[in-house]
Amino acid sequence: MKIVLCSINSKYIHSSLGVWYLLAAAKKINTVHDVKVVESTINNHVEDIVAMVSQEKPDVVGISTYIWNVEYVHKVAHTLKLINPDIKIFLGGPEASYDAEALLKNDYVDWVIKGEGETPFMTMLENDFFTPTKTIVTGPCCEYINPYTQEYLDALNGRIVYLETSRGCPFSCGFCLSGRDESVRFFDMDESKRNIILLANSGTKTVKFVDRTFNCNDKRALEIFRFITDEREKGTIPPDVIFHCEVETDLFTQSTLDYLKTVPAGLFQFEAGLQSFNVETLKAVNRRTDMPKLVHNLKEIVSGGNIHLHIDLIAGLPYEDFASFAASFNQAYEINANVIQLGFLKLLKGSTLEKEKEKYNYRSWNYAPYQVVSCDTIGYNDLLELKKCEDAVERLLNSGKFPFSVPFMINNSNMSAFDFFYKFGCFVADTGIKSPSLEKYASLMFEYATNELGVDKDLLRDEMVKDRIVTDNTGRLFGFTHVPDTNFRVITTALRQGWVQPFEKRSDKAAKGKIGFAVLYATGQVILADYTQQNPVTGQYVYKYIKLEDFLSAYEQQK
Repeated sequence: MKIVLCSINSKYIHSSLGVWYLLAAAKKINTVHDVKVVESTINNHVEDIVAMVSQEKPDVVGISTYIWNVEYVHKVAHTLKLINPDIKIFLGGPEASYDAEALLKNDYVDWVIKGEGETPFMTMLENDFFTPTKTIVTGPCCEYINPYTQEYLDALNGRIVYLETSRGCPFSCGFCLSGRDESVRFFDMDESKRNIILLANSGTKTVKFVDRTFNCNDKRALEIFRFITDEREKGTIPPDVIFHCEVETDLFTQSTLDYLKTVPAGLFQFEAGLQSFNVETLKAVNRRTDMPKLVHNLKEIVSGGNIHLHIDLIAGLPYEDFASFAASFNQAYEINANVIQLGFLKLLKGSTLEKEKEKYNYRSWNYAPYQVVSCDTIGYNDLLELKKCEDAVERLLNSGKFPFSVPFMINNSNMSAFDFFYKFGCFVADTGIKSPSLEKYASLMFEYATNELGVDKDLLRDEMVKDRIVTDNTGRLFGFTHVPDTNFRVITTALRQGWVQPFEKRSDKAAKGKIGFAVLYATGQVILADYTQQNPVTGQYVYKYIKLEDFLSAYEQQK
């Protein structure tokens, strides 16, 4: 029998681990059936996905089902059954697990695997896909099955790899599904370490731990951090591979925080799902947080300057209105994280909030991703307004393109961080310009800050020039910041002839590299960036300032 396990990923760079677990489970029991994985994305047309699956001539097709692909899954399954009524189809994954009965009502779904899939799938294989159909298949949690088969490694092609060293979550947050069992199973440490080395050398640039709370056991997390750091130092982990973890920062001990300050810059990325700073909100979603410790630990992580920090906030949670969300954002901004992700609440099937939606008068889409449109404390129009803020935060803060000008404008506007992003987002929306280019967006920011906020044009121009020099290795400035100046020839000559050495002890490779520069007229300085040296945490190029008069003096001395 030919079985195709199909994943429909959100992007090409992603890879659904679920189907690979099932393939490994089939190999574990030495199944006589021919099992193969077929991967695609939601960017593929449905008919293309169907063709990819059909050309394998399968007898059975299994599809991983998530909120980002469930609509595609329905269309693909329906079309497969339309083409071949004899084909059998089963669905698994979160969307299947919490909507199993409803899914079975569709004539193109024969079985649904509910919960963890390895044991049920092995049972189905051993029973030659038992009848009757229209059955919900469940099974006990199984021992760890390593999903990293040769087929998996061959299919990666440098994409993000996902690594699970534990399963489950100790928390039971009302908006999430991960902690529904309120238990965590830790996988064998030695095998996890072998997988870390294997995946780090697979050609990927990012190894993403999918443990729902990576540091729920601080001692274990520290052991893994130490292992990765030591192996990186030995050279068994390539220097350009980063490791991404979802963490609960108030669980870190001070000793772990102290150690993390010593790790190589850019080796780790942390994603901290704070969701809100509103104590009543956190209590309503069963989020147990030591807020003072959380804030302290976040600032400790940032202070090291060597770990990329990503903070999540969710709009639409209970008891959080527009003003409360703004306050949460301002507290998050003060931490100085690299990214602040503004998310919008989704009532996931099976989550506590979905079951309690009447309590908070939630209204949400009845289709994936089940976006909340209003509740007791925040209305639809307010959520739409927050979308404007989200857009500005993504483009101004999270993009990393404006590291100097954004804090400069906020500090010189007498506005809170939230008000700045929100009001600028509204300003851009009012122009009616859809998806403006980076330069157009920057010019709108310049216009807004100088006309609406009264920010000094010359000072802001210099800050935006600095932005451009340290984040774009072409050395090209935005057109609206250009100032005709004969000093350009002087500076270029001084650098080429070596009269001024801005970067000392540069490697041979770096010595041949390009230096970007621009004159900062408000301060009489020149900013220079070395485009062969990049900060692995911020992505900014190494830079320094030299007085303009030093270039002019060096030039005069050579005449």
